[in-house]
Amino acid sequence: MAPGSINAVIDRVVPQGPFALGVVRAIVNGTFLISTLLTSFYALGSLPPTILRPTGVMKLLPWSFYDQLLTPSGILILKISMVLSLVSSTIGFGTVISTRTSLVLVLFYQGLLRSFGHFNHDEMSAVYFLVVLAFTPCSDAFSIDSWMRKTTKERPAFAYAYPILLMQLLLAWSYFSSALIKLRVAGLKYLSADNLPALAIFHSLDNLHDTSFKIAFMLPQIKQYVAVAVAFVLVWELLFPLAIFWQRIRWWILGIGVVFHFATLFVMNIFFPHQLAMYLVFVNWEKRIRRIDNQR
Repeated sequence: MAPGSINAVIDRVVPQGPFALGVVRAIVNGTFLISTLLTSFYALGSLPPTILRPTGVMKLLPWSFYDQLLTPSGILILKISMVLSLVSSTIGFGTVISTRTSLVLVLFYQGLLRSFGHFNHDEMSAVYFLVVLAFTPCSDAFSIDSWMRKTTKERPAFAYAYPILLMQLLLAWSYFSSALIKLRVAGLKYLSADNLPALAIFHSLDNLHDTSFKIAFMLPQIKQYVAVAVAFVLVWELLFPLAIFWQRIRWWILGIGVVFHFATLFVMNIFFPHQLAMYLVFVNWEKRIRRIDNQR
């Protein structure tokens, strides 16, 4: 496809102005800010460092650092640092620095949780969004920095459009690859009528979830219908990338996603609030603000 054709597609499906990218910055960082404020770090600071199993580059940090971190005061400093950085990056103050410190702190916190054996992919798409935002001009509008700036640097439209398109592609890939992995690992057996009821009951019996809904125990009675629902969700995941390029079906795909994630909450005691919040990257915020201005 010629570069001109690619740009034409981007012009049609992705907002071109700095306002949309600024709103996405506020949404992504604000999501982590709310999550951090609502999460108690006290229990994490009470865990003994001896059960910690650092992953990846976290192995390079000395154990003396973790000895100081995994204390009530150490973990409180981590939370306060995350809150201050995320507040700054959400409102767009000192954005060049705050978006990058927020990325590092959130990434470290996520790695710390997984070093205790907590594995969850709810936050991963949003973490990738932080990576994108940390290296893009997301403070040129809808930020304290832009209001304090006397002059605005002119940039080509793709400087704002491509980051949003990349984030949409990352989110779509998370669903598409999920379906591919299911087919690669389980094949058509994934569509078995017993598969979802057994998995849902397993999650409802353990104690590692924030909820304790018991709907899963009713699934074996209607497992023939459950198999149809599983097949429908699998097809939906494979078709999710269409939400990027076809706006007519975008809201159907995203609407099904909202229903799906709330269904997993009540049926499997698993929820994906960060993932759901990232759906807002598909909203054309430039068009929304123009519509509000016209109504005024």
